[in-house]
This record gives sequence, structure tokens and C-alpha cells, in this order.
Amino acid sequence: MHAAAAHAQHAADNAVTSAEDAFGLTLGLESVGLYGPQGIRGFSPQAAGNIRIDGLYFDEQGSLSERVVEGSTTRIGITEIGYAFPAPTGIVDYDLRHAGDGTPRATIIANAGPFGAYGVSVDGATPLAGKELILPIGLSTQVSTQTPGNGAYPGYTSRVTNFGATPQWSPNDRITVRGLFDWQETRNAKTFPQFFTAGEYLPPAIPTGYLGQDWARSESLTKSLGALVAAHLTRTWSLNAGIFRSMVDTPLSYTDLYTGILPNGESDHYMVGYPDQSSASTSGEVRLTGHFHEGDWHHQLILVARGRNVLAHYGGDDTVYVGPADIDLGLQVPPPVFAYSARTDDRTQLWSVGSAYHLDWDKFAELEVGLQQESYHKSVATPGVPSGRLSDRPLRGYANSAIVLNRLVTLYAGYTQGLEDSGVAPNDAENRGAVLPASRTWQVEGGVRFLVTSNVKLVTGVYELQKPYFNFDTYGVDRQLGVQRAKGYELSLSGQPLTNLDINIGVLVDKVAIVGPDLAAEGVGPVAVGQPRLQYSASANYTIPWWSAASLDVSAQHFGVAPATVDNRIYVPAITFLSVGGRYEFRMFGKNSTLRVQLQNVPNYTVWTVAFTPGYFMTARRTMFAYLTTDI
Repeated sequence: MHAAAAHAQHAADNAVTSAEDAFGLTLGLESVGLYGPQGIRGFSPQAAGNIRIDGLYFDEQGSLSERVVEGSTTRIGITEIGYAFPAPTGIVDYDLRHAGDGTPRATIIANAGPFGAYGVSVDGATPLAGKELILPIGLSTQVSTQTPGNGAYPGYTSRVTNFGATPQWSPNDRITVRGLFDWQETRNAKTFPQFFTAGEYLPPAIPTGYLGQDWARSESLTKSLGALVAAHLTRTWSLNAGIFRSMVDTPLSYTDLYTGILPNGESDHYMVGYPDQSSASTSGEVRLTGHFHEGDWHHQLILVARGRNVLAHYGGDDTVYVGPADIDLGLQVPPPVFAYSARTDDRTQLWSVGSAYHLDWDKFAELEVGLQQESYHKSVATPGVPSGRLSDRPLRGYANSAIVLNRLVTLYAGYTQGLEDSGVAPNDAENRGAVLPASRTWQVEGGVRFLVTSNVKLVTGVYELQKPYFNFDTYGVDRQLGVQRAKGYELSLSGQPLTNLDINIGVLVDKVAIVGPDLAAEGVGPVAVGQPRLQYSASANYTIPWWSAASLDVSAQHFGVAPATVDNRIYVPAITFLSVGGRYEFRMFGKNSTLRVQLQNVPNYTVWTVAFTPGYFMTARRTMFAYLTTDI
């Protein structure tokens, strides 16, 4: 299963009508489905090294902008079958911006909201030498309100400017060469506070407006470079290769901490300053694929070499106590004088060679198996402690299969092994700077795809995955205390059940359990922090029959109750985000245009919650989001 290709122009883009399943699709400014680059089945695909560009291995340090990617597709379960070398918890595959057919084109998007966000972007493609050499190029400037937790909050603005290009050279119908250049600068990014209580309770309610420090503004620069080649070498063999350089440099950043919060909102206020934090990665892949046919039997033999080389500089921060504070006042404090120290140098290398075989029996059955020999090396130099080194050379494999029982029902099953970087022990650990062992992971899954109607598809399945669990023991040593074992059930229902009505419904019921000896004595509860038992995403788009240029849509995202602390003594409540909106397609100055408006968090429901960031934060209040897209 593959996501529908984005249009050469974008005024008619609609994530709900384009998605083929509810596992995750990003298209332009909007996303639909359960998962995305921020998380799959409770884990981060970026941290696990599970990001791809047009199917090729890419180690992402700084996020790619919409100037160079059309969107992204989440590949898990049955959508991984036929996708060589999958990974536990799935893969996020970026779709490189399309070059088009050689006709000059461009799209302008002017957006406003949520809250004080606004901006404009221009993306287009121009032929430099007919269809042989085409230059997709784009520029954007935005005032953004995005913050940790993948939400938007009033007052926490930043100025984001990016420029990107993805030139394509096709000297003949057998070879295509793509380039990638993405530059993104973020300035004046206001720091979002983090809140920690002194006991087993949630903080008291606070205003959902701006409570940050005006002077605590960070800056960062992200650059990505790359080249991709796709070539038909012979009638049997094809070559795909890509090499990428991803860099992010944050010369200035802060953390705003409210700790020891009492039930009345009184707390201790700390500010943390960080000197230049940076990371740079060179990654890539070379893949040789042979295609062989014998009647109804179609074979693929795939040979691959891939790897990454990452150098990161981090740490050296300083924490300053700025006094007692009431968390709901947001009082300004003078900028403290920070005394920075030397940073940690962290180099990680992962090289891999492998082979895979894929069999397709005339759409009745598919079988694929693969093996990869990994070579992992990590060296860390932390000031004040001995240097740490670690190496590992695991052999990991995978096997997937699908059987078509009839035109309506397809069964699938799979097993995948993985290897992930576990990082180093933090500065507040007794073994600070120690290199943590690489995480060997595995996943087993199975399920069924059922065609409810010719236009509606149901995918449902179960999975279990496991990876090591690292945390502090009672002696303050950061080490493996057990394993994280996730068992879950997924459901995806997508398509057009009625004329003019498109739906996209995804449900995840799972438990990310922490399993190990004497975990209670180490202060570790049985469930991973921030992992709800129930999560769903439901979207519907209705095109008005008597006014086909207009459509209405509604979406809901639900997150169930989840543990907020490692010992599981505090849980955050369940929350459902409800949004309603509409689209109107029209002609402006003779050009196809679309006006998109959406009201987010319609019930104006705000609670304390946790996400992919430490501490608590209040969910954002009701807001409006709108943009105007014009193809020129």
C-alpha cells in the first residue's frame, strides 16, 4: 500500500481524501492518522533511526522543511510488505518534492494561526532544460507558535525562514539524479516553561497564555544536503543510492524550570542556559535490486549497504536559581549570568550490509526475508570523566508475509529485529558520561486487511515489541533496569463509505509495560511514562453535493489516561481534541485556489498533560487556523 501521490500543484490537496490508511500521512500543512515523525506506537522513529527519503536511509538531525518534501507516510504492518529492510515500530518515509512534467508551475500559501502565527510560502518548479533538467525550489517565512509537545500556544512565537531546492536531472529514461538542499533558520524562539510538582499531585490550574521569560529566546540553524540516483542498469538490475548531510546548530538556548510546585502554585524557579549545541550526520544507502520473472512468480533480490556517522557536541550548561515563584503569574526575572563549561563530544557510527529476497506470486501471496550485518561504534568524551567507548556487531533479520484469501481478505504477519542508539548517562547520574549499551529491539505482528466495500478498507492487527529500559537505580546509576514491552491492537478504517463522504479512523489500544526484577524498589512503575492505553484519530470530509466546490470536515484526537511519573503514582487525565473546518475551491485571477479554515479544540478543554518533553504542560485553548492556497 502506498500513499496517493501529491498533485503537481497543491490547491486541491486534502490529507483525508488522499490517505489510504489511518496509520499516518502528512500532506502539506496538515496531517491525518495515528502516527507521524514524532511517534509510532509510543516510540520516536527519529531517535530509532527509522527515517527514510524516497525509501533510502536518512539520519535526520534537523527536521526537513516543506520546501523539499511533499509530506510523509508512516509504514507499519501490512504497509511495510514490499518495503525492503523495515524496522521495529515502523518507518517514516519522506516524499521528496515532485519535479513535475517540465511545465513551469508554482503554489503560494498564505497562512494565519493558530494564535499569533502567520506566514507565506512560495513553492514551484521551473524547467532549466526542458524535461531533462527541472528545478523545484521554494521559500518561506513564518512567525510560528509551535512548541514542545507538538502543540501551539499563545505568545511562544519564533521567526522561521527556510529555503529549499530539489533539482532533478533526467538525461534519459533510464537515469534520474535528484539533489537536495534545505536551509532553515529559527530566531527569537521563546522558551516554553516546564513544570514539576513536589508531591503526588498535578499542578494547580494556570492561565493558558504566555508565562515565559521575554529574554529567554533561542536560535538555531538547520541545513540538509543530499543527492539521490535512480538508474535502470539492465532489464534485470536497478540501482538506487542516496547520500545525505544533516546538520543542526543551536548557538543559544534555555530551559525554564518550575520545580517543587506546591498545591497552591508556589515553586522554585530555575533557568538553565546552554552553550552552542550541535550535531551533524553523514548518512546514506546504496541499493542494488534484481527483478526476475517466471510466469506468475515475481522475484526480487536486494543488496544494500547503508550507514551513518554522527558527531554531536552537547552539555556544558549552567543552572541558576532565580528565586521563588507562583506558577500562574509568569513574572519576569533579570537574565542571570551563566557560567558555561566544556561540552561533551559524542561520535556514533553505524554501518550495515545486507541482502533481502522478495517473492510475489501473482498477487496471491507475498514473502520477504532479509538479513543485515550491523557494525556499531560509539565514543564519548565527557569533561571530568574517563572517555567511554562501546562497539556491537549484531546480525539482524526480518521476515514478512501476506496471503490473499479472496478478493476481500488478506492476512499478513511479520517479525523484525532492530538496533538503536541508547545514548549516554546524563550529568546527574553517578556514572555520568557512561556509554549505554546499544538497544537490540524486536517486533512481531500480524493481522488482516478487509475490503468492506470497493471504496472502504479495514486493516486490523496485533503486535508486540521489546526494547531495553534504562533509568536510574537506587544508587543513582543509569543502567538497564529491565525491558519495555509493548503489546497492542491497531485498527485502520479509511475510504469513501458514501458518495461525497471520506473517512479516516485509526484506533490504538496498547500497553507499554516496564518489566524487570525489583523495579518497584528502584521507583519504577509497571507502565512507561506518557503512554495511554487508548488512542484514536478520527477524521471525516464531506463534499456538499449541491456545491461541489465546498466541503466540511471534522476531526477528533483522543489520548487516554497516562502515567505522568516514572513510579506511576500520578496519572494525567484523558483528553479529546475536537476540530471542525471547511474548504472552498474557487478561481482567483484565473488560478485554482482553495481557502481552508479550521477551528481547533472546539470545546476549549484544557488540562495538565505530558508528551515528548519532560514535566507537565497545559493543553492549548480554542484557536483558529486558516490558509489560502493558489496555484500559479
